[in-house]
Amino acid sequence: MVSWVRGKCIGKGSFGTVNVAVKKGSGAVFAVKSVDKNACVSAQIESLENEIRILQSLETSPYVVDYLGDDESYESPTKLYRNLHLEHLPGGTVADLATTTTAYVDDDRVLRSHVYCIVSALRHIHSNGIVHCDVKGKNILVSQNSSLCKLVDFGSAKKVLTCRASVSPRGSPLWMAPEVVRGECQGPESDVWSLGCTVLEIVTGKPAWDCSGADTLSRIGFSDELPQFPTRLSELGRDFLEKCLRRDPSRRWSCDRLLQHPFLASVSPPTSSSVNTPTESSPRCVLDWVDSEFEEEEEEEEDIDVESFEESAKDRIGKLAGSSGANWDSDGWMAVREYYSNSTRIEGEKTAGISSAYSDSRRVGRMKERSVWSLLRSVVLPPLGS
Repeated sequence: MVSWVRGKCIGKGSFGTVNVAVKKGSGAVFAVKSVDKNACVSAQIESLENEIRILQSLETSPYVVDYLGDDESYESPTKLYRNLHLEHLPGGTVADLATTTTAYVDDDRVLRSHVYCIVSALRHIHSNGIVHCDVKGKNILVSQNSSLCKLVDFGSAKKVLTCRASVSPRGSPLWMAPEVVRGECQGPESDVWSLGCTVLEIVTGKPAWDCSGADTLSRIGFSDELPQFPTRLSELGRDFLEKCLRRDPSRRWSCDRLLQHPFLASVSPPTSSSVNTPTESSPRCVLDWVDSEFEEEEEEEEDIDVESFEESAKDRIGKLAGSSGANWDSDGWMAVREYYSNSTRIEGEKTAGISSAYSDSRRVGRMKERSVWSLLRSVVLPPLGS
């Protein structure tokens, strides 16, 4: 039974792909994160399955991407996809916002609002015994309400009860806490360090540390250095960063305390209902999406046959208005057939009207992380027994 339709690819990385998709029954738009089980390496499917388990275990939070379901689908004789259905957030990442706009420079309220959302998301997952392990600008997406952003990409996340020794580091090295680089532990305090690095990334438009391979990892893990605080950040902002970027994990502030910091205390909690100027208009019907998320990049072509385009539009409108209904299998659409339905947990009422997006890949995949860690051990760490 055809249940949803895969549209345009909006993200691609070492884990797989992210596409915009639409639920046929309700027309609800969502994002689908997929890995081809017949072509992937084990780390890719393990990461996706881990993300599914983590999101299933979490209660809904306005600051964490919504889990909408998961399934498997055959889409060709050789392609069997494992799919994670997620809320579609159309505003891009805060990292992109920092590098392509002056939003954070022009309006301090936007910066504070987004930091408030990130801290609130971390408080929520930490209270559920979960550590994200990969907090960075690329893993925070902006909603239609430009004041609201949400934490995404839980492929590296884990459940943790205590800060246990001898951990295998997870995440992106330039955002890792010193104790994670040293392989000592990775707990909620480590996410708070990564939060501080992410605030610096948002303010400056670049990572908190310059990337110089093992030398940078040595500075993060084994020196007394701290990233440089930008002078244009307010005194309150610099004090907030100081509470996050303390080398001793036990001295870092918890997310509960950070929400009481004067830098955030005056922030009005943003909600999805208080929409500012939307980054994309909400579709009123499927046809609206044909010229946006689901369309091939026709605007990149130099010559466009206007008459043919108008005739095509009339034809499409006629089909939608006719008694036979919409043609879901027309050009630009891929029908998806569910391979099994027991694990499909799409909530039609919950997803109706949602605009969402889930973009960007994990910057350092697990295999690459192991390589970095091996390099670190061989170059930086002292010999065993010394």
